Amino acid sequence: MALAGLAALSIYILACVSFSPDDTKVLYPAFDGASGGIGVAVYDRETRSSDMAFLPTMITDKDADPSKPTLIRSQWLADGQRILASWVGENAPDGVTLAVIPWNSRAALRLFYLPKLDDFDFTRPLCVAGDRVFLMESKEHILRLDLKTGEIVRHALDAGTSEITLLPVPNDSGVFYTQKLAEKSGTVFGRLNPDNFALSPLASFTNEMADRSFFAYDPAGKRCAFLEKTEPLPQLIVLEGGKPVFRRSIGAKGDDLDFSSVAFSKRGDSLLAGFARKREDQPVVSYGLMEIPLGDQPVREKVLLSRIQAGDNEGAFYFEFGISHDGKTAAAASTYLACAKEQGFEPEDCGLFFIDLSDPAWKVTKTLIPLPRQWTAPEVK
Repeated sequence: MALAGLAALSIYILACVSFSPDDTKVLYPAFDGASGGIGVAVYDRETRSSDMAFLPTMITDKDADPSKPTLIRSQWLADGQRILASWVGENAPDGVTLAVIPWNSRAALRLFYLPKLDDFDFTRPLCVAGDRVFLMESKEHILRLDLKTGEIVRHALDAGTSEITLLPVPNDSGVFYTQKLAEKSGTVFGRLNPDNFALSPLASFTNEMADRSFFAYDPAGKRCAFLEKTEPLPQLIVLEGGKPVFRRSIGAKGDDLDFSSVAFSKRGDSLLAGFARKREDQPVVSYGLMEIPLGDQPVREKVLLSRIQAGDNEGAFYFEFGISHDGKTAAAASTYLACAKEQGFEPEDCGLFFIDLSDPAWKVTKTLIPLPRQWTAPEVK
């Protein structure tokens, strides 16, 4: 099927790496040399230097090891003057902590602790509309936090409304959602009203999604993409205006393929997908970026790490990509692969990787992320 309406679209990729609104700075997780803990670093693309912007230090257990990694995700707020970070970890309280971190200003640091989130989702950035953050407090309740006043509003979903997942919109301009309906009856994609919590469907589909699928969408909510469960290979399905407009097979038979962050390209004629792949009968996992054309052109890949031994990890989740707002650069940090201590990972593999998407060869540059002093590479068996 031909894909219609390839108008230019903004890019929004869900990732631990976040470009500032003017694309000059990049947030990424980095180790603190003194404690060995993980914090938020800011990379300046003009000076090619990094500064640690924030380090969580909320340790409640006197016997806690500060070098144990904390899972932290950071993102620029739309004004480019503040960073929003959220984290959980062995050294943090049982709930989720949020911080609004001023950048190049004398504004105060703001901390918010949310103790009752049943199922906090670290696979995507927080959903922000203006200065308000939206999270699922439970399967039946949406929580709205005002980052300026600290006001919390809890909204109870209508009876029978469940299986809701909240999805961020670029530039803190709103919230999308997906809702899984009763078994085999389908999935709804729509927009959440940030003022009254009303749910407005934009598209629905009954396709059975593959086990390792993703859900990508354009900033206007006009198109969405996912993997359908089919044999022998899953099929990429693209919906436009709620109707299928494109499909193609993804992967190769015998491949163990995971996706992290997936989004429509700037031109809207392809998908950009972070991936982790283990080929059949191979002992290693490769990590990189994949471009999936929405046409007959072949899929292209850029592998950045290729010698990591296959193990019990979360696959591509540890190596998510961010895309600059001008669509010219992709970036990923391998910090959490270092935390996972996967066999075959070497100190030179720990870095902030940049891919020049405007270069036909997808030129790669890397800035090393220093490991803490106590880090040792696991023995390869």
